[in-house]
Amino acid sequence: MTVTNKPVPPGLQQALDAYFAVHPDAELRAIASQTLSVLLMRDSDLPGAPGAWAGGIVYAVGSGGCGVPGVLNSDLEKAFGASMGTIRRRARQVKEVLGLDAPVPIEGLTPPAEFTLRDEANAICAYAFRNGPLERIHAEYRISQPDMKELMVNASEHLAKIMAMKQRSPEQYDRFIRRYHHQFCRNWER
Repeated sequence: MTVTNKPVPPGLQQALDAYFAVHPDAELRAIASQTLSVLLMRDSDLPGAPGAWAGGIVYAVGSGGCGVPGVLNSDLEKAFGASMGTIRRRARQVKEVLGLDAPVPIEGLTPPAEFTLRDEANAICAYAFRNGPLERIHAEYRISQPDMKELMVNASEHLAKIMAMKQRSPEQYDRFIRRYHHQFCRNWER
C-alpha cells in the first residue's frame, strides 16, 4: 500500500493492485508504489481516470521506452481501462512531475546504467519497428512472445553493429549501407 500525506485518489491503488495481481513483478510494484508516493507529495491532484494514472505510472517507470517487458500494450489497455495514447500521456506527465529523464531514477533506487550503443539501438528499433504495425500483429497473437523477442533482439543486435561501424569506420559503413540498400531496398518507398 502507498503511504503519502495526501489520500490516494479512489480507484488508483485498486487499479495498481489489480494489475500486479495479474502481472506479478515485485520490483516494478515497489517502484510504482514509490512513484505514486512521490507523485502525490509533489502534485496537488491527479485529475481524470484513476486507471489511466495507474497505467501511466507503470508505463513511466516500467517501460524503458519499449513497452512494459512481458506485457502487450493491448493487455495494458485492458488492465487500466485506458488507451495506450492516454497511458503514454499520463506517463509523460508522471515523468514531468518527477523530473525523470529515464526510467527509475527515483531517490533510493539504483539509477540506470550508462546509456550504451545497444541501448540506443534498442530505442530506435522500438520506435521504428516494434511500436508500429508490428504491435498490432503481435497483439492479435499472430506472433508469439518468444518469436517477438527473437525478432527484436536480432534487429537491435544488427542495428548496434552497423551503428558501431558508422562510428568506427564511416567509409566502410557508407559502402555497406549503400550496397545493402541496392540489394534489398531499391523498390521500397522513399
